[in-house]
Amino acid sequence: MTKVRGVSRVVALTASFRRPAQLAQLLASLGTEAPALAGATVVDNASDPSIATMASRVALPTTVLTPERNLGCGGGIAFGLREVLRDPEATHVWIFDDDAVAAPGALEALLKALEEAQADVAVPLITDAAGRIGWFPGPLVEPAWSVIRTRHVTPAGLRQACGLSPLRWSWAPWTSLLVTRRAVEAVGLPRDDYWFQGEDLEWTLRLSARFACVLVPGAECRHLPPSAHDREREFLKQALMLQNNFFTATRLAHGRRLLRHAPGNVGRFLRANGWASSAWAAAGLAFWRGAVRGGPAGAGGTDGLRLRWLRSDSGRAP
Repeated sequence: MTKVRGVSRVVALTASFRRPAQLAQLLASLGTEAPALAGATVVDNASDPSIATMASRVALPTTVLTPERNLGCGGGIAFGLREVLRDPEATHVWIFDDDAVAAPGALEALLKALEEAQADVAVPLITDAAGRIGWFPGPLVEPAWSVIRTRHVTPAGLRQACGLSPLRWSWAPWTSLLVTRRAVEAVGLPRDDYWFQGEDLEWTLRLSARFACVLVPGAECRHLPPSAHDREREFLKQALMLQNNFFTATRLAHGRRLLRHAPGNVGRFLRANGWASSAWAAAGLAFWRGAVRGGPAGAGGTDGLRLRWLRSDSGRAP
């Protein structure tokens, strides 16, 4: 684990786009992690002046970076990492989704686990609003892999079944992810051409190919995304994820570990969309674009979700 003069200096980082309420909630929760947490950096992809005003009012020292354009999630995190690591004293970066909330003591538990496991990347248990584990890394050793995928399992249930020892993984969402400086410098920054679907899986696969990466059962954070009301938007997000995962699994050496999960990913996509013909068409298009043509979904300018992704090739909307 990277340290400067024996002391860890951690900076939190998030990329945000038009979620001021969620961002304020995240920054408020991070105040409980001082003094282990030196500060926070926010990449404001929406160039919203109110974000800087809000950040100036929170207890944790917070820097707001405003890129010239919307960089997407991966590009925003890459932009933020580059700026944070200009500080030679920074030893770790704690990456968050802007709709996450840190539980008290999470950072201390993550740092302790890095030390004990001689690891460079750590994630906590991520729970939903009801306190159930909703997002997790994988694959884990058994029985943890089976337990964590059980519906409605809680952190207490996982700890009772599997204990508190850190668990190795190959890929993880970066809802909350602590990474050492040396790991970032060794593997490079996240890609900026995945827009915001699957860029975290590609980057963590890159990290786990070089460094030990662990899940810390004793650390928790919550993920509280807004309710999804736009069906087409959600459909296309899922389709973009499929395309990017097909690309990662078939075109990148460190991503081949995802191949075994491809059938399950497609099955979940089809089930989530009622096995509709539009879902089958989108799954086939995702495979064609990601695996056969060999390209990620891409940033695609300011439209973000690229709402014509499906229509452009299949002539149908979800």
